[in-house]
Amino acid sequence: MKKIILLFVIIISQYIYSQGSPFIQNIVNQVNKDSLIYNLRQLSGDIPCSVNGQQVTIVSRHKNNAANELAAQYIYERLAYYGFTPSFQSFSTTGRNVLAVQPGTQFPNQKYIVCAHFDNMPSGSLAPGADDNGSGTIAVLEAARILKNYSFPFTIVYALWDEEEQGLVGSNYYATQAAAAGDSILGVFNMDMIAWDSNNDYKTDLHARGANSLQLAQKMFEINTMYNTGLTMALLNPGSTYSDHASFWSKGYGAILLIEEDNDFHQYYHTTNDKMQYINQEMFYRCAKLTIASLSTFAANLRIDILHTPLASGFYSGNITVNARVSSGLTIPSGMPAPKLYYRVKPFGGIYSGFTMTDGTVNQGSYNFTIPAQDLGSTVEYYLAAQDDAGSLIVTSPAGGSGFNPPGSTPPPSLYKFVISESVVAVQDSAHSMSNWTVTGTWGTTTSSFVSAPASITESPSGNYTANATMDLKYTGTITLPQSVLGATLEYDLKWDIEDNWDYAQIQISTNNGSTWTAVQGSYTNLASGTFQPPGEHLYDGTNTSWVHEVIDLVPYLGQTIKFRFYFRSDGSLQKDGIYLDNITVKQLTSTPVELAGFTAKSTDDGVLLSWQTGSELNNRGFAVERKLNNETWIQLSLINGKGTTTEPSSYAWLDNAPVAGMNEYRLKQYDYDGTMTVYGPISVNYEPYMSYNLEQNYPNPFNPSTKIVFSIPEQGKVVLKVYDASGSMVQELINSVMEKGRHEVDFNASGLATGVYYYRLSSGDYTKVRSMILMK
Repeated sequence: MKKIILLFVIIISQYIYSQGSPFIQNIVNQVNKDSLIYNLRQLSGDIPCSVNGQQVTIVSRHKNNAANELAAQYIYERLAYYGFTPSFQSFSTTGRNVLAVQPGTQFPNQKYIVCAHFDNMPSGSLAPGADDNGSGTIAVLEAARILKNYSFPFTIVYALWDEEEQGLVGSNYYATQAAAAGDSILGVFNMDMIAWDSNNDYKTDLHARGANSLQLAQKMFEINTMYNTGLTMALLNPGSTYSDHASFWSKGYGAILLIEEDNDFHQYYHTTNDKMQYINQEMFYRCAKLTIASLSTFAANLRIDILHTPLASGFYSGNITVNARVSSGLTIPSGMPAPKLYYRVKPFGGIYSGFTMTDGTVNQGSYNFTIPAQDLGSTVEYYLAAQDDAGSLIVTSPAGGSGFNPPGSTPPPSLYKFVISESVVAVQDSAHSMSNWTVTGTWGTTTSSFVSAPASITESPSGNYTANATMDLKYTGTITLPQSVLGATLEYDLKWDIEDNWDYAQIQISTNNGSTWTAVQGSYTNLASGTFQPPGEHLYDGTNTSWVHEVIDLVPYLGQTIKFRFYFRSDGSLQKDGIYLDNITVKQLTSTPVELAGFTAKSTDDGVLLSWQTGSELNNRGFAVERKLNNETWIQLSLINGKGTTTEPSSYAWLDNAPVAGMNEYRLKQYDYDGTMTVYGPISVNYEPYMSYNLEQNYPNPFNPSTKIVFSIPEQGKVVLKVYDASGSMVQELINSVMEKGRHEVDFNASGLATGVYYYRLSSGDYTKVRSMILMK
């Protein structure tokens, strides 16, 4: 384990819970301090132990000391004694991990890992390593001793890593192999140095970042309280990468590190004095209990998860449905203890009401709750809550609420929030070109990955990013955010693979036309860590290879004109795939839009007639009518003047006299005099034009040697299409068959003919038409 000074610590408040699961409590009660201490004395060389039938003393566990092989064999034999069939995983001539697997009864291919590294420092002939990391190793063995007697739905892997001190070598090998095989690792519990506490305050640090690490950590805080394991815990997010949990973070797996408090670090770290006499036995005991209780809770599926995508601000014309899935291995009750939604409403210009509780309708664990329709401009805050039928566990989303029967009667400290509003689009860029951007560095489009076809934007379109790079992608225009709007957001889709703790990307905003820039926080940003990253700033680093939708709150910038950019820096060490961006949008939320009362499209003999009506208008400059081209690009067809400001209803109409045959999509862009824009639609209409016999001019013309001939017939019938030379002799019959109604296209290849004028003749029913064409070689 390598020590790094940690700058950012977030203390998590304790949640209020009732009694825990009797099943887990029984497991916690079996954690034995005497067992922990006796085994640690053996592993650290304080007393002899039996290995391969011989009494030996493990004097060191350094990779270059022969006694490290004794340590690996000692661990192997302890696991075998507990009833497992352990295995060695060799990754070099000097290193091998020790593994034992307890298959799940329901989900054997989905696993939780409890782990620690068993190698140690220093490199001389003596290295006891009682705390670093004999303590974590023995806690893993204690988990194996107890849990072998139980069955769990999910598989448990007991993993003891070698050569952590040389750079997480053993765990990285395992994680790399697991990722390549597509292993489903649901969570990793890593213990490293859990038995030093100089002042008996039982303070620990819990490191999390990426994947579901934060969810694992939050649940451990709950378990610490629920089963009274007695630790005072601090959450570090983003956590540091100096122990084996980081091997799993780098592969996209969720993992946590439990370690003694950094501000009370082991006095004899990496010395020959890391001995049993300095072990705080109670600290060791409490950390082992917490980890074993947490592992058991997850492996037994004895938890409640509320899976919910928060509602976005926007226009809701009727009742509002809130969906959540409640997942648990416990029984979720009905009636009064059933899952609940709590909401409160603040009318535009008013104050919040009290919370209203509502029940949902359930279908196989999916709950739909209803919030009644609200007036435009209203702000709605809400949270969800669920408990088990025994009344032993309650969870809220967001976390932090409490209360049973009904669950969640005390709200959490933070709430979900959305505004009933019209969305005014100030910036809309589909990331298909660089036309809206000013670039420093190698930013460009790529077709290798995207959300909206055919492209996204990345800082390194041709491969991994370069070393020692400083690059920015700056939106060329400026955005004015009126003080009068209800809110504003900058939204975009992104994914990234960036060297953790070193290289980074940021979203930055300027309020002085780009003279200075400020990094802003998003849902997926981390606080900087390491010496290369800017202290205290929000950024993207590490790995998140699935597309996510980021929302940046711009409310602090209302009343200002802003610019924004994406900023990227790399050092000279490791180059990775980088960051990808798509669908970049700035939205303003307003309660005073043009009130569109209707928007319709109708197919007529003359084309498609668009009609729309407004109930009222405010600062309405006009409407742009757009049609979608090739199912991808919107093209502007016309501009229609608006009525400015009026409280009277108004009607508009416009005829598209050149629609395409088949399905057409239309939308309106409404522009205010201040330049803000609202999009209405799209709407679709099927256009079937009146069709007559027609033979079109070939194209290209002149041609060499091929051209296309297009014709239309209004009904099914026999079609004859022939080509003649200037003397009237037929040179080729292209069609002589019955064909369906419609527009048809045929290729004519004249590679065997001489330069000159030729004629093509179409006959179908009573219709005959002749056209000329020129072959020019």
